[in-house]
Amino acid sequence: MLLFWRFPALKSGLSLASELTAAHLFVLFLILVLAWTAGPLTAVLLTAFACLFSVYLALALREGAFWLQVGLNAALYLWALYYLLNLQRRSNDKDIAVEKLLEEIHLADEERKKNVHLQKVLDGKVERFFDLQRFSGELKGLPALEEASKKIVQEVHAVLDRAEHCALYLVDEGAQRLSLVSSSKREEEGPIKEKEGSLYDQWVMKRSQGLLIGDTRNDFRFAAETGESGWRLRSVCASPLVSESKVLGVMRVGSSRPRAFTTDDLRLLDIFSSLGAVTIRNILLYQKMAELAVRDSLTGLFLNRYFQNRLTETVRQADTRTRFALILLDIDWFKRYNDEYGHAPGDFVLKSIADTIRDCIGPGDLAARYGGEEFIVLLPGRTRQEAGLTAERMRSAVEASRFAVRRVEGRVTASFGVAAYPEGGRTAEQLLWKVDNNLYEAKRAGRNRICGSS
Repeated sequence: MLLFWRFPALKSGLSLASELTAAHLFVLFLILVLAWTAGPLTAVLLTAFACLFSVYLALALREGAFWLQVGLNAALYLWALYYLLNLQRRSNDKDIAVEKLLEEIHLADEERKKNVHLQKVLDGKVERFFDLQRFSGELKGLPALEEASKKIVQEVHAVLDRAEHCALYLVDEGAQRLSLVSSSKREEEGPIKEKEGSLYDQWVMKRSQGLLIGDTRNDFRFAAETGESGWRLRSVCASPLVSESKVLGVMRVGSSRPRAFTTDDLRLLDIFSSLGAVTIRNILLYQKMAELAVRDSLTGLFLNRYFQNRLTETVRQADTRTRFALILLDIDWFKRYNDEYGHAPGDFVLKSIADTIRDCIGPGDLAARYGGEEFIVLLPGRTRQEAGLTAERMRSAVEASRFAVRRVEGRVTASFGVAAYPEGGRTAEQLLWKVDNNLYEAKRAGRNRICGSS
């Protein structure tokens, strides 16, 4: 229509029907172009407009062909609409497929990262297993308790590197208390002052179970714990050393930072504690067996052969300034006491006198069972007069002792001989002969007395 309006010459040669037909074709062309470019919704609207325009032409020109055009327009544009919708659906399907593919790629990447992490964890566990195997082998070759304790603490502190300090306590069976045997700490940390353990260590020892505290300030169980260095402790991980259902000690690591340890750390500490418990138990058993080899099973004092070796070594190392003394004592009329009361009461007397000797000597002195009812004591650094004073304390204590046997109160006395180096002899044989001679001199003088101290 714009073409005919622009050029009147052309318009003059055409009928009204021809102009409307040309306009109709132009509208159809415009609709087709817009339908392909604007999208399905625009195509539907334009198709509806084309149909209405065809109806208008059919009514205006009273031409039945335009009614057929209405149907053709509808069919044409419905087909175009279908094509466009199908094209859009395919595009949407492609977008969905791309999104799914990207999602699968993302999931595969996450799975890969997860597998890499799991591989690292597995490699770490394998490495840790071999470290534990190596550590176990190294512990087997350590016969000394101090050396083994130090090795255990160093290994634990190296593995649990978030710990600022590590401490190993062993249980004193007699007093049922803990005693610090080894520790490790950072250079900037002060010394561990809790030599007998903190409330945390006592808790682990009494309950024989591990302890993990993320923040000591929020744990009501230990609200009263202030320890000499407890104010700095925020995270605690501790495990008992258990062997044959018996607590041998406690291993503890700590940090001034809250939540420094995890349950995995506690499980690892349990493994170290188990390995350490086996090693420490074996060392303690070995020490006990070695001690039994040199100690008398009844009195707990050293055996005579051990005493002889120590005396020989002391004499060998002596010089002109060396002083030491010997005390030899024998229970008076002990055979008569055994015959009257029996061997069990006699054994009780022997153990009691051994306890009396231990109470009267110092930590550097050496007491041994010399014979059946004879005991001997080595006093390093003591003169003959000083040994005489020690012998008098023993004599008085033995004389004051009472032993209830079959509702009858019994008592015994003892005779003492004293000899000192170098005046009593310069060899072990000379000294033993001298102290033995002084003992029998006391017996000949009436028993319950001391000879050789003046």
